[in-house]
Amino acid sequence: MFLAMLVLAVMYAMLYKGGSGLVEGARFGALVGVFSVCAFVVHNYVNLNIGLKLTLQQSVAYFVEWVVTCIVIGLIYRPAH
Repeated sequence: MFLAMLVLAVMYAMLYKGGSGLVEGARFGALVGVFSVCAFVVHNYVNLNIGLKLTLQQSVAYFVEWVVTCIVIGLIYRPAH
């Protein structure tokens, strides 16, 4: 997970457009959250037959976790001038 967060920090820096760290981080986090839900949660639902309730709970958890993580990245990141 730490390595994944480092990769996301680098990706954030590459995609940073110069707005508020909170807003930019939330926008980036929403993209990462949707990716996580589609790539991992839906995969688990299809392959592991985990049930719809658990799938929905995981979807919300993954999305919120990545949005919060990317907001923190956005608040910490300071571009070089």
